[in-house]
Amino acid sequence: MKRPTAIKVLIIIELFIAVLGLATGLSLLSDPSGKALGLDVLKDKIPFQNLTLLGLWFVGPYGLLPALLAYGLYTGKNWAWKPALYLAIIEVVWVLVQIPMVGRSYMQAVIGGIAIASIYFLYRPSVQEYLNIRARFIQGETL
Repeated sequence: MKRPTAIKVLIIIELFIAVLGLATGLSLLSDPSGKALGLDVLKDKIPFQNLTLLGLWFVGPYGLLPALLAYGLYTGKNWAWKPALYLAIIEVVWVLVQIPMVGRSYMQAVIGGIAIASIYFLYRPSVQEYLNIRARFIQGETL
């Protein structure tokens, strides 16, 4: 089956999140103060002073996981659908939690918009058909 446009968009989204997550995470791991990214202002607003844990979060769930999901979507693996959905939901929640902590920024709008777009595309019939999601749902399997 030919790869639908919506799958291609999701792959691009996942790769964008992966590159952004890896770059941010590696920067925070190399400079846990966050000064290089302008995140040193967070120190007064978060419960820990060292941003190493945040760096690990960016490398793992926002870096490596989206890269793996992009591969799964590219190869048409239906296992990629559910984690892609959960990651998009986590991204929306992450942005909503950040706003009261650090205020609004354009990156929050970008990441939030990308997460909402991911959810939209994951529910497109062409994506679900390509990943064989609808057939599994109709047969009574839980997603």
